[in-house]
Amino acid sequence: MKRRRFTSALALVATSFIAGCAHRTGANGAFPAEAQWNGRLALKVQTEPPQAFSADFELGGSPQSGLLVFFTPLGTAAARLQWAPGVATLLADGETRHFDSLAALAQQATGAELPVRALFDWLNGQATEVPGWTVDLSRLEQGRLQAARAAGAFPAVDLRIVLQR
Repeated sequence: MKRRRFTSALALVATSFIAGCAHRTGANGAFPAEAQWNGRLALKVQTEPPQAFSADFELGGSPQSGLLVFFTPLGTAAARLQWAPGVATLLADGETRHFDSLAALAQQATGAELPVRALFDWLNGQATEVPGWTVDLSRLEQGRLQAARAAGAFPAVDLRIVLQR
């Protein structure tokens, strides 16, 4: 029994140490404060089989030029999406992939066509319309945004964002 408590305590200390060494190196600081967001993002895509993704994130920039970083539970970067006019890159699993557009990059990174350009408007409180999508900004003051695409020509998508205050 003593050995089990010691092992559990040792595991807790090791986990705390590893988590303490983790650090974020994301978008914040590289863009003006009004063009930066961080929090938690959850995405569900109703493909066969359904796909679900959830992670902490930092987003900075605009639809023209920006950076989106997804983090692991320990706080290290899991994926880094960066774009500028004429170039879009995805860095994940130690591999860099290049894309022709932000839309193609988002499709590859998430498995769904996302209205990335409108997302920046939504985060700024503007209910920009996107065909097939509905957005709920009623709780944006509390840091919550929800957008959905109904099933049809494309799979249904549910996007939820909780911003950190």
